[in-house]
Amino acid sequence: MDETQTMLAALNASFPDIAGMDPLAARAAVDARIPPAQNLDDVAAAEDALVPSEHGGIPVRIYRPHAPSPSAPATVYAHGGGFLHGSIAGHDRFCRLWAAGTGSSVVSVEYRLAPEHLAPAPVADVVAVAHWLADRGEAARGLVLAGDSAGANLAAAAALTLRDRGSDLIAGQVLIYPMLDPRMQSESYRLRAEGYFVTARALRFYWETYLGGPAAEAAPDWRFMPQTAEDLSSLPPSITVTAGLDPLGDEGRDYAALLRGAGNTALHRHYPDQFHGFLTMPGYGPGASARSILWADFTRLFAGQNTVTKEHTP
Repeated sequence: MDETQTMLAALNASFPDIAGMDPLAARAAVDARIPPAQNLDDVAAAEDALVPSEHGGIPVRIYRPHAPSPSAPATVYAHGGGFLHGSIAGHDRFCRLWAAGTGSSVVSVEYRLAPEHLAPAPVADVVAVAHWLADRGEAARGLVLAGDSAGANLAAAAALTLRDRGSDLIAGQVLIYPMLDPRMQSESYRLRAEGYFVTARALRFYWETYLGGPAAEAAPDWRFMPQTAEDLSSLPPSITVTAGLDPLGDEGRDYAALLRGAGNTALHRHYPDQFHGFLTMPGYGPGASARSILWADFTRLFAGQNTVTKEHTP
Protein backbone atom coordinates (compact mmCIF):
# COMPACT_ATOMS: atom_id res chain seq x y z
CA MET A 1 0.00 0.00 0.00
CA ASP A 2 1.56 3.33 -1.05
CA GLU A 3 1.62 6.49 1.05
CA THR A 4 -1.56 7.91 -0.45
CA GLN A 5 -3.56 4.70 0.04
CA THR A 6 -2.26 4.40 3.60
CA MET A 7 -3.29 7.96 4.42
CA LEU A 8 -6.72 7.56 2.83
CA ALA A 9 -7.35 4.33 4.71
CA ALA A 10 -6.46 6.01 8.00
CA LEU A 11 -8.65 9.05 7.28
CA ASN A 12 -11.62 6.97 6.14
CA ALA A 13 -11.40 4.85 9.29
CA SER A 14 -11.00 7.68 11.78
CA PHE A 15 -12.86 10.76 10.56
CA PRO A 16 -16.16 11.23 12.43
CA ASP A 17 -19.49 10.84 10.64
CA ILE A 18 -20.29 14.51 10.96
CA ALA A 19 -23.39 14.39 8.74
CA GLY A 20 -25.09 12.31 11.42
CA MET A 21 -24.40 14.87 14.16
CA ASP A 22 -25.75 18.16 15.38
CA PRO A 23 -23.63 20.85 13.67
CA LEU A 24 -22.06 22.13 16.89
CA ALA A 25 -21.24 18.59 18.00
CA ALA A 26 -19.69 17.98 14.58
CA ARG A 27 -17.56 21.09 14.98
CA ALA A 28 -16.31 19.98 18.36
CA ALA A 29 -15.56 16.46 17.13
CA VAL A 30 -13.48 17.65 14.17
CA ASP A 31 -11.65 20.46 15.92
CA ALA A 32 -10.67 18.11 18.74
CA ARG A 33 -8.60 16.10 16.23
CA ILE A 34 -6.23 18.96 15.38
CA PRO A 35 -2.77 18.62 16.98
CA PRO A 36 -0.88 21.74 18.05
CA ALA A 37 1.68 23.05 15.57
CA GLN A 38 5.22 21.75 16.07
CA ASN A 39 6.91 24.15 13.63
CA LEU A 40 6.78 27.32 15.71
CA ASP A 41 10.29 28.34 14.67
CA ASP A 42 9.38 28.45 10.97
CA VAL A 43 8.45 32.12 11.42
CA ALA A 44 10.14 35.01 13.16
CA ALA A 45 6.98 36.04 15.01
CA ALA A 46 3.27 35.35 15.25
CA GLU A 47 0.98 37.97 16.75
CA ASP A 48 -2.74 37.88 17.47
CA ALA A 49 -5.02 40.84 16.87
CA LEU A 50 -8.69 41.77 16.66
CA VAL A 51 -9.88 43.45 13.48
CA PRO A 52 -12.76 45.86 14.18
CA SER A 53 -15.91 45.41 12.13
CA GLU A 54 -19.57 46.28 12.39
CA HIS A 55 -20.16 42.74 13.60
CA GLY A 56 -17.53 42.86 16.35
CA GLY A 57 -13.86 41.96 16.50
CA ILE A 58 -12.52 39.45 13.97
CA PRO A 59 -9.60 37.46 15.41
CA VAL A 60 -6.53 37.20 13.18
CA ARG A 61 -3.01 35.85 13.59
CA ILE A 62 -0.19 37.53 11.68
CA TYR A 63 2.85 35.41 10.78
CA ARG A 64 6.11 37.23 10.02
CA PRO A 65 8.68 35.28 7.98
CA HIS A 66 12.34 35.12 8.96
CA ALA A 67 13.32 36.22 5.46
CA PRO A 68 10.55 38.47 4.14
CA SER A 69 10.53 38.82 0.37
CA PRO A 70 10.81 42.50 -0.60
CA SER A 71 8.42 41.92 -3.52
CA ALA A 72 5.89 39.48 -2.03
CA PRO A 73 2.38 40.71 -1.23
CA ALA A 74 0.93 39.81 2.14
CA THR A 75 -1.45 36.83 2.23
CA VAL A 76 -4.92 36.88 3.78
CA TYR A 77 -5.73 33.24 4.53
CA ALA A 78 -9.17 31.70 5.12
CA HIS A 79 -9.05 28.19 6.58
CA GLY A 80 -11.12 25.27 5.36
CA GLY A 81 -13.76 23.41 7.34
CA GLY A 82 -16.99 23.42 5.37
CA PHE A 83 -17.99 26.83 6.78
CA LEU A 84 -18.74 24.89 10.01
CA HIS A 85 -15.43 24.17 11.74
CA GLY A 86 -11.77 25.05 11.48
CA SER A 87 -9.84 27.86 13.09
CA ILE A 88 -6.62 29.80 13.27
CA ALA A 89 -5.30 27.05 15.54
CA GLY A 90 -6.24 24.33 13.08
CA HIS A 91 -4.23 25.98 10.27
CA ASP A 92 -1.43 27.32 12.46
CA ARG A 93 1.13 24.86 11.12
CA PHE A 94 0.18 25.44 7.50
CA CYS A 95 0.27 29.23 7.76
CA ARG A 96 3.75 29.05 9.27
CA LEU A 97 4.86 26.88 6.35
CA TRP A 98 3.29 29.38 3.93
CA ALA A 99 5.15 32.33 5.42
CA ALA A 100 8.45 30.42 5.43
CA GLY A 101 7.97 29.10 1.90
CA THR A 102 6.88 32.34 0.22
CA GLY A 103 8.47 35.11 2.27
CA SER A 104 4.99 36.60 2.57
CA SER A 105 3.45 37.79 5.81
CA VAL A 106 0.36 35.65 6.36
CA VAL A 107 -2.78 36.88 8.10
CA SER A 108 -5.00 33.97 9.15
CA VAL A 109 -8.66 34.93 9.63
CA GLU A 110 -10.99 33.48 12.27
CA TYR A 111 -14.11 34.26 10.28
CA ARG A 112 -17.63 33.65 11.55
CA LEU A 113 -18.94 30.11 11.18
CA ALA A 114 -22.26 28.46 10.43
CA PRO A 115 -24.80 27.61 11.73
CA GLU A 116 -24.59 30.73 13.93
CA HIS A 117 -23.71 32.88 10.91
CA LEU A 118 -25.10 31.94 7.50
CA ALA A 119 -23.88 32.83 4.01
CA PRO A 120 -22.39 35.24 3.10
CA ALA A 121 -21.35 36.50 6.57
CA PRO A 122 -17.76 35.18 6.51
CA VAL A 123 -17.06 36.84 3.16
CA ALA A 124 -17.56 40.21 4.88
CA ASP A 125 -15.00 39.18 7.50
CA VAL A 126 -12.33 38.42 4.90
CA VAL A 127 -13.03 41.73 3.14
CA ALA A 128 -12.85 43.62 6.44
CA VAL A 129 -9.44 42.10 7.18
CA ALA A 130 -8.18 43.16 3.74
CA HIS A 131 -9.26 46.77 4.35
CA TRP A 132 -7.75 46.72 7.86
CA LEU A 133 -4.39 45.62 6.50
CA ALA A 134 -4.48 48.40 3.93
CA ASP A 135 -5.30 50.93 6.66
CA ARG A 136 -2.27 49.67 8.63
CA GLY A 137 0.02 50.12 5.65
CA GLU A 138 0.56 46.38 5.20
CA ALA A 139 -0.75 46.16 1.64
CA ALA A 140 1.89 48.25 -0.13
CA ARG A 141 2.59 45.34 -2.49
CA GLY A 142 -1.03 44.27 -2.53
CA LEU A 143 -2.70 41.28 -0.93
CA VAL A 144 -3.17 37.70 -2.00
CA LEU A 145 -6.51 36.23 -0.95
CA ALA A 146 -6.07 32.53 -0.26
CA GLY A 147 -7.86 29.60 1.30
CA ASP A 148 -8.56 25.91 1.10
CA SER A 149 -11.93 24.24 0.53
CA ALA A 150 -14.61 26.49 2.08
CA GLY A 151 -11.91 29.07 2.70
CA ALA A 152 -11.15 29.13 -1.03
CA ASN A 153 -14.82 29.92 -1.63
CA LEU A 154 -14.50 32.91 0.69
CA ALA A 155 -11.28 34.07 -0.97
CA ALA A 156 -12.92 33.96 -4.41
CA ALA A 157 -16.04 35.80 -3.24
CA ALA A 158 -13.94 38.40 -1.41
CA ALA A 159 -11.93 39.03 -4.58
CA LEU A 160 -15.16 39.68 -6.48
CA THR A 161 -16.42 41.96 -3.71
CA LEU A 162 -13.29 44.08 -3.70
CA ARG A 163 -13.18 44.27 -7.50
CA ASP A 164 -16.77 45.51 -7.55
CA ARG A 165 -15.86 48.19 -5.02
CA GLY A 166 -13.14 49.44 -7.34
CA SER A 167 -10.36 48.34 -5.00
CA ASP A 168 -6.88 47.68 -6.35
CA LEU A 169 -5.76 45.93 -3.16
CA ILE A 170 -5.77 42.38 -4.48
CA ALA A 171 -2.64 41.12 -6.20
CA GLY A 172 -3.73 37.50 -6.50
CA GLN A 173 -5.88 34.57 -5.43
CA VAL A 174 -4.86 31.07 -4.32
CA LEU A 175 -7.79 28.66 -4.35
CA ILE A 176 -6.91 25.25 -2.94
CA TYR A 177 -9.50 22.58 -3.85
CA PRO A 178 -12.27 25.20 -3.68
CA MET A 179 -15.79 24.31 -2.50
CA LEU A 180 -18.04 26.24 -4.88
CA ASP A 181 -21.22 24.46 -5.92
CA PRO A 182 -24.03 23.51 -3.50
CA ARG A 183 -25.85 21.72 -6.33
CA MET A 184 -23.13 19.04 -6.30
CA GLN A 185 -23.90 17.85 -9.83
CA SER A 186 -20.41 17.36 -11.25
CA GLU A 187 -18.97 14.08 -12.42
CA SER A 188 -16.34 14.17 -9.66
CA TYR A 189 -19.14 14.21 -7.07
CA ARG A 190 -20.59 11.07 -8.63
CA LEU A 191 -17.29 9.25 -9.02
CA ARG A 192 -15.76 10.26 -5.66
CA ALA A 193 -18.88 10.37 -3.49
CA GLU A 194 -17.37 8.13 -0.82
CA GLY A 195 -14.16 6.35 0.02
CA TYR A 196 -11.88 9.37 -0.43
CA PHE A 197 -11.99 11.00 3.02
CA VAL A 198 -14.38 13.91 2.32
CA THR A 199 -17.70 12.44 1.18
CA ALA A 200 -20.56 13.88 -0.84
CA ARG A 201 -22.79 13.27 2.19
CA ALA A 202 -20.54 15.41 4.40
CA LEU A 203 -20.31 18.15 1.78
CA ARG A 204 -24.11 18.30 1.50
CA PHE A 205 -24.27 18.63 5.29
CA TYR A 206 -21.78 21.50 5.17
CA TRP A 207 -23.68 23.33 2.45
CA GLU A 208 -27.06 22.95 4.14
CA THR A 209 -25.61 24.18 7.42
CA TYR A 210 -24.06 27.22 5.71
CA LEU A 211 -27.13 28.06 3.63
CA GLY A 212 -29.69 27.30 6.32
CA GLY A 213 -31.70 24.92 4.16
CA PRO A 214 -31.60 22.44 1.27
CA ALA A 215 -28.56 23.28 -0.80
CA ALA A 216 -30.11 22.16 -4.08
CA GLU A 217 -32.90 24.74 -3.65
CA ALA A 218 -30.60 27.70 -3.05
CA ALA A 219 -30.86 30.45 -5.66
CA PRO A 220 -27.48 31.07 -7.30
CA ASP A 221 -25.63 33.89 -5.58
CA TRP A 222 -22.03 34.79 -6.43
CA ARG A 223 -21.33 35.51 -2.76
CA PHE A 224 -21.32 31.75 -2.14
CA MET A 225 -21.22 30.54 -5.78
CA PRO A 226 -18.53 32.77 -7.33
CA GLN A 227 -18.82 30.96 -10.65
CA THR A 228 -22.32 32.43 -11.13
CA ALA A 229 -21.09 36.04 -11.14
CA GLU A 230 -22.23 37.85 -14.29
CA ASP A 231 -18.73 39.22 -14.84
CA LEU A 232 -15.53 37.37 -13.97
CA SER A 233 -13.21 39.74 -15.79
CA SER A 234 -10.65 42.14 -14.27
CA LEU A 235 -9.77 39.76 -11.45
CA PRO A 236 -6.23 39.31 -10.17
CA PRO A 237 -4.03 36.39 -11.25
CA SER A 238 -4.97 33.11 -9.60
CA ILE A 239 -3.58 29.72 -8.69
CA THR A 240 -6.11 26.91 -8.34
CA VAL A 241 -5.08 23.56 -6.90
CA THR A 242 -7.28 20.50 -7.46
CA ALA A 243 -7.08 16.80 -6.61
CA GLY A 244 -8.28 13.91 -8.76
CA LEU A 245 -9.72 11.89 -5.86
CA ASP A 246 -11.74 14.84 -4.56
CA PRO A 247 -15.52 15.23 -5.04
CA LEU A 248 -14.77 18.95 -5.51
CA GLY A 249 -12.18 18.43 -8.23
CA ASP A 250 -14.35 19.34 -11.21
CA GLU A 251 -15.67 22.59 -9.80
CA GLY A 252 -12.18 23.87 -9.05
CA ARG A 253 -11.06 22.97 -12.57
CA ASP A 254 -14.14 24.60 -14.08
CA TYR A 255 -13.71 27.82 -12.08
CA ALA A 256 -10.09 28.13 -13.21
CA ALA A 257 -11.30 27.71 -16.80
CA LEU A 258 -13.96 30.40 -16.31
CA LEU A 259 -11.37 32.80 -14.92
CA ARG A 260 -9.07 32.12 -17.86
CA GLY A 261 -11.94 32.48 -20.33
CA ALA A 262 -12.76 35.90 -18.87
CA GLY A 263 -9.27 37.11 -19.71
CA ASN A 264 -7.57 36.61 -16.36
CA THR A 265 -4.25 34.91 -15.68
CA ALA A 266 -5.33 31.58 -14.16
CA LEU A 267 -2.86 28.83 -13.32
CA HIS A 268 -4.34 25.40 -12.56
CA ARG A 269 -2.30 22.75 -10.77
CA HIS A 270 -4.00 19.35 -10.79
CA TYR A 271 -2.86 16.32 -8.76
CA PRO A 272 -4.75 13.34 -10.19
CA ASP A 273 -3.74 10.83 -7.51
CA GLN A 274 -4.47 13.02 -4.49
CA PHE A 275 -7.48 13.65 -2.26
CA HIS A 276 -9.19 16.62 -0.64
CA GLY A 277 -7.05 18.09 2.12
CA PHE A 278 -3.75 16.55 1.01
CA LEU A 279 -1.85 19.84 0.78
CA THR A 280 -2.16 20.65 4.49
CA MET A 281 -1.68 17.13 5.92
CA PRO A 282 1.21 16.97 8.45
CA GLY A 283 3.90 14.45 7.62
CA TYR A 284 2.46 13.57 4.21
CA GLY A 285 5.07 13.44 1.46
CA PRO A 286 2.90 14.25 -1.59
CA GLY A 287 1.50 17.27 0.25
CA ALA A 288 5.01 18.53 0.99
CA SER A 289 5.97 18.18 -2.69
CA ALA A 290 2.85 20.07 -3.81
CA ARG A 291 3.56 22.84 -1.30
CA SER A 292 7.01 23.35 -2.78
CA ILE A 293 5.43 23.81 -6.20
CA LEU A 294 2.85 26.20 -4.74
CA TRP A 295 5.53 28.35 -3.11
CA ALA A 296 7.39 28.55 -6.43
CA ASP A 297 4.19 29.45 -8.28
CA PHE A 298 3.39 32.12 -5.69
CA THR A 299 6.81 33.70 -6.19
CA ARG A 300 6.61 33.66 -10.00
CA LEU A 301 3.05 34.89 -10.24
CA PHE A 302 2.78 37.39 -7.39
CA ALA A 303 6.27 38.47 -6.36
CA GLY A 304 7.66 40.13 -9.47
CA GLN A 305 8.98 37.03 -11.23
CA ASN A 306 5.91 36.32 -13.35
CA THR A 307 6.76 33.75 -16.02
CA VAL A 308 3.41 31.97 -15.82
CA THR A 309 1.05 32.21 -18.80
CA LYS A 310 -2.70 31.95 -18.99
CA GLU A 311 -2.42 28.42 -20.33
CA HIS A 312 -3.28 25.39 -18.23
CA THR A 313 -0.26 23.91 -16.45
CA PRO A 314 -0.65 20.20 -15.68
